[in-house]
Amino acid sequence: MVWRETGIMDERMKFVAACLLDEETMTALCDRFGISRKTGYKWLERYRRLGPEGLEDLPRAPLVHGRATAADVVARIVGEKAAHPAWGPKKIISRLKREMPFGVWPAVSTAGEILKRHGLVGVRRRRWRAAGNGPWPRPEAANAVWTGDHKGWFRTRDGVRCEPLTVMDAASRYLLALEATGSTSEAETWPVFERLFRAHGLPDRFRSDNGPPFAAAGVTGLTPLSVRFIKLGIALERIKPGKPQQNGSHERFHLTMLPLAQAPEANQRAQALAFDAFRREYNEERPHEALAMAAPAEHYRNSCRAMPATVPEPVYPVEAAVRRVRSNGAIKWQGGEIYVSATLAGEPVAVEETETGEWKLRFYAHSLGYIDLKHMRLVRRNAGQSAPANGAHQTDASGEELSPIYPV
Repeated sequence: MVWRETGIMDERMKFVAACLLDEETMTALCDRFGISRKTGYKWLERYRRLGPEGLEDLPRAPLVHGRATAADVVARIVGEKAAHPAWGPKKIISRLKREMPFGVWPAVSTAGEILKRHGLVGVRRRRWRAAGNGPWPRPEAANAVWTGDHKGWFRTRDGVRCEPLTVMDAASRYLLALEATGSTSEAETWPVFERLFRAHGLPDRFRSDNGPPFAAAGVTGLTPLSVRFIKLGIALERIKPGKPQQNGSHERFHLTMLPLAQAPEANQRAQALAFDAFRREYNEERPHEALAMAAPAEHYRNSCRAMPATVPEPVYPVEAAVRRVRSNGAIKWQGGEIYVSATLAGEPVAVEETETGEWKLRFYAHSLGYIDLKHMRLVRRNAGQSAPANGAHQTDASGEELSPIYPV
């Protein structure tokens, strides 16, 4: 028999109260409540021992699991983690098996659960994953797209690190720069681009991978160098991680210049002179199959967009809400703070309402993302991707929430 459907705890309390009144026999009471005498005595005993809390259902799981990991094994696993905080369950089990090959050790997944139960597993922070913003229109003329990258580093014969910076015009294959820089820092990279912009003018777009100094982790992916490009009116094209074919002509050029890295010069100055000689030959003498065996210099012309003497201020629509990014990288919005990027500290950004009622954030012509009012943060969305229904966050096939959007 089972308790009547008036609430199990209520029925148990009524039963115990009737028992304590001692006006009916246990048999009569159990018959009235529809339970066995064994069940009746059980609940009465629990109430006398524990009070009302004793009428709660106890966990049905066994106190000792038949396949539970032995206590001494658990202690060894926890002890190894304490001795090696950076180790995960795979390393710990491997170490224990080496020390005691005939011991009975649990699976790696079980060891992971043991560490988790003991509070020894930190919460894995979700890492930002870069994403490309292609496809892009084919460059039909010189300076429509410049491509850039740092070729893998090597050392000159005096032991100095050399990390060549290469910049090329995508349409004409003209090698604009082959510089013997020593790092990927903006301090070494920007002077090269500044010289190129003054000598050749500005490209419409610039294509790169997602590494420094061109891109950084974060919702906007901006670096000081990419901010300079945006302020000069250069749109950013970013290839997908692990997809070097999206910058195929540039990658093929790196194979062409590979012999230079395999036979380094005596020092950085000598390496720079070798690079200059190679660049002149590549641009002016070497036939190029993609150009019908013409040399790149025959197809390249300087840009009609000259490098401005001063960087122009952004022009935002009058209906846009302009906010200046604070020193902490955030803007004030609707009584809260939205983190944008520390790289944009001090810069004015525009918040514009879209036709779907969302708030879109941009810096000059560069889209930064959309404001998620529910969680008060900036999120990203692919071009053409509609707003999520009923406030839910959209994800891509891999489960990554939204993805970056850049103008092209």
